[in-house]
Amino acid sequence: MKLAQNIDNVRFSVYIHTMKMQLDMTSVENCTCFNVRRISRAITQFFDAEVRRHGLRPTQTPILGALQAKNGWAMAELSQWLGMERTTLLRNLRPLQRDGLVGAKGGGRGGRVELEITQKGRAALAKLLPAWRSAQDKVVAILGQKRWSSIIRDLEDVATKLKE
Repeated sequence: MKLAQNIDNVRFSVYIHTMKMQLDMTSVENCTCFNVRRISRAITQFFDAEVRRHGLRPTQTPILGALQAKNGWAMAELSQWLGMERTTLLRNLRPLQRDGLVGAKGGGRGGRVELEITQKGRAALAKLLPAWRSAQDKVVAILGQKRWSSIIRDLEDVATKLKE
């Protein structure tokens, strides 16, 4: 006990040296890739908060939407249309298949895999659509419909030109 009292009465001196660092962030601040991805993450997080309560992620919503719009997408065709790497598409499809929202036919060694939305998938999409629509309307309202349309058109032009 006496030792503890002695330790409690010890005075400590701490010296802190602060250095002001000048970081040149102009290359990051002006980087189109960084900024588009940063903004994309913010919008994805917003949509995620809106649709997750329905058991789906915003990355899965366009997959279900595409499968509902057209029956019998080939895996490669859907991957290309969504602009997703095949591995990313597979990662997003697994939980949809596991939960019975998407079915797959064919496959095997180099075989064509055909995807289709199930009745359960159609019901899940219909249930989540109001939340998705609400999120979509809010983002478009912030930007304005005319500006949103212009942004989409401009980004599509950039994507097309970069592929040339």
